[in-house]
Amino acid sequence: MSHPAFPPLAKSSAFCAALFWLAPGAPLSAEPLAYVTAQGADALSIVDLAQGRVVETVKIGKKPAGVAVAPGGLRIYATNPEGRSFSVIERGPDGRHRVIAEIACGAGPLGIALDPAGARIFVADWYGNRVHVFDAERLREIAEIAVGQSPAGMATDPEGRFLFVANRESDSVSMVDLATLKSVAEIAAGKAPFGVTYDPHGPRLLVANVQSGDVSVIDLATRRETRRLKVRSFPYAIAATSDGRRIFVTNQHDDSVSVVDGETYAELKTIAVCGYPEGALLAPDRRSLYIACWMDDVLARIDVESLELVDKIAVAASPRAFGQFIAPDAR
Repeated sequence: MSHPAFPPLAKSSAFCAALFWLAPGAPLSAEPLAYVTAQGADALSIVDLAQGRVVETVKIGKKPAGVAVAPGGLRIYATNPEGRSFSVIERGPDGRHRVIAEIACGAGPLGIALDPAGARIFVADWYGNRVHVFDAERLREIAEIAVGQSPAGMATDPEGRFLFVANRESDSVSMVDLATLKSVAEIAAGKAPFGVTYDPHGPRLLVANVQSGDVSVIDLATRRETRRLKVRSFPYAIAATSDGRRIFVTNQHDDSVSVVDGETYAELKTIAVCGYPEGALLAPDRRSLYIACWMDDVLARIDVESLELVDKIAVAASPRAFGQFIAPDAR
């Protein structure tokens, strides 16, 4: 079974336009919610984490992959690589979700991220080797930032000073100054960096290198890689506990999650989890880690303390959840 991580797309104009349409409503849901991009269904699975089930499925653009939820969880963004666009979804006062816009953007939108306030949207253009920047209120493009080749995952620091962009074909991470919207450094990483996570413990950057099968630890004071952590085959995404004590890495081709001690960097455990684990994120309660399983069409849950797989929640086909798929803490 092929895995369309980077669908072949033709070049397109950098012009971005909004196409408005509505998605059908759904029953009111409790907090917290996870928003799982389902590439095989052209949809967004909305999962009530307290109930452990999908409560709404919203049709969005073509082959969605990346996702970012704004603080407060009232606005969700999802990239559609084959549609060369990203969808904008809003949660209404009744708890129902609707698509309010589909924004055409670049040649291959993949990763998507927000600044901590949710005021600006950053879209990594896989084929354009740049990041498109949008004003979230007006949904208008305000800048383009040149980065390395094939930008994928992105993350910001909590203060919103910098954006970090993993450049898969450049084996590097671009460090973008968000005041000037210019790249100020290109930091060497492992082979084919894809997922990137900012960890305030250090502070440090954790980068999943899919082809070298390891994680780069980058010191942000020196802007250099300080060590390389060997994990399993095709590490894809990384989550870290808020105290930096544990690091979780999804190993796409090993159907597992590596757990690494955040202080000693020793491997604590490898958890057999599901087919093709991709996006990974800690729940707001910090007790559960959620993993999107592309081959099994489930959202898996791992207990952070026991390091055991405790649940699998059925979702729409080919879930990716690449990015911030649960609302971050309000700032």
